[in-house]
Amino acid sequence: MLKSFYTAVLYAIENIRTNFFHTLLSVIGITIGVSALIVILSMIDGLENYADDQISSTTSVKVVEVSSATMQSVDGVSIPRENPLVLSEEIHRDIISNISVPITTYRVSEVTKQVSIGGQKIGSIVYYADEGYAGHYPLIQGDLFSENLDLNDQRVAISSLMAERIAGGPYEPDLLIGSDLEIEGVSYKITGIVKGLASNSEILLPINLPPVQELQTHPPYIAIEAEDVSDVPRIKKSVQSWLESSPYTSNDIRVFSQDSRVNQATKGFMLFRIIMGLIVGISVIVGGIGVMNVLLISVTQRTKEIGIRKAVGSRKKDIYVQFLSESMVISLFGTLVGVVIGILSALAVSPVVHQIVEIPFSPAFSMVTIVLITLFSLFIGVLFGTFPAYKASQLSPIDALRRE
Repeated sequence: MLKSFYTAVLYAIENIRTNFFHTLLSVIGITIGVSALIVILSMIDGLENYADDQISSTTSVKVVEVSSATMQSVDGVSIPRENPLVLSEEIHRDIISNISVPITTYRVSEVTKQVSIGGQKIGSIVYYADEGYAGHYPLIQGDLFSENLDLNDQRVAISSLMAERIAGGPYEPDLLIGSDLEIEGVSYKITGIVKGLASNSEILLPINLPPVQELQTHPPYIAIEAEDVSDVPRIKKSVQSWLESSPYTSNDIRVFSQDSRVNQATKGFMLFRIIMGLIVGISVIVGGIGVMNVLLISVTQRTKEIGIRKAVGSRKKDIYVQFLSESMVISLFGTLVGVVIGILSALAVSPVVHQIVEIPFSPAFSMVTIVLITLFSLFIGVLFGTFPAYKASQLSPIDALRRE
């Protein structure tokens, strides 16, 4: 069976070579359709990669955030809760004890405060944080606090931008470290200077320093960051399982991750990809109709040849396979040329698109996409080659030999 099919393919290639101009238009039709599909789908894939990068750079898609519910719904209206749950260190330990994948985690509360130092009053973002969060800040000078410090040891670290604000310009770290600053009447000692993560003046304080009332006003949240983004759903499921078995409910604690945004973007691009694929795929179908027309003409022109082959013993199946093989070869040749032209066209169009929209993205070529387009083109070739092949196989050898 395979040998006869192989022979049929070789014979089909020979017939296509000897009747090249008859098949040229149908090959061009499939080539244009396939190249258009490659260009459109590679651009959509590139745009999807760009969107994923933008989401990742603005929000960490690897983080699952556990926070206190600060609002409650009363008669359909959201109002602040009087005493929201404060996520303690014990709750933090309980949550992460159920997680089996590699993570980094921290607990932090963010609040804006007015800071007084040397007669200056400076607005600052104050982070009540544990050592896990403080580790995000590269240390420039001095040392960071420890979360196990005694409550009377009021040590803080300030950002380099805060240091510049205090000094009124370039600062000397040795002159600032050891200085006292005051936040709402409470004095703290600067023990370290870190590189800030934002464009604001920042101060880091141990999360065990503020009173409970302060943390209830500005509840800390727990961030759990996965090493691999594929682990985020497992982490989120683990946290939700802990919540179901804990004395708390979803009215007390919220669990949030950015994977929903990625999923929404992915679904949007998938819908766009399907719609554009269907629209552009029409050109491949038009190419398939061209293949059918060429083969129908070929059946008419080669009627006598078919009659001779049947007269010397060829079966209907042999004639059928012969013409179907020609259809597949035409489709495959047009597809391969279309893939090459499509990739080159996408690479050529990308700089033009970049200049127009000023978005730094490039086309992405997926082997899965190329394989699917190739299989689709072959399917079109088989679909539209079936009728000419069937018509050729049903010819009577006597009638065929009589025809001039």
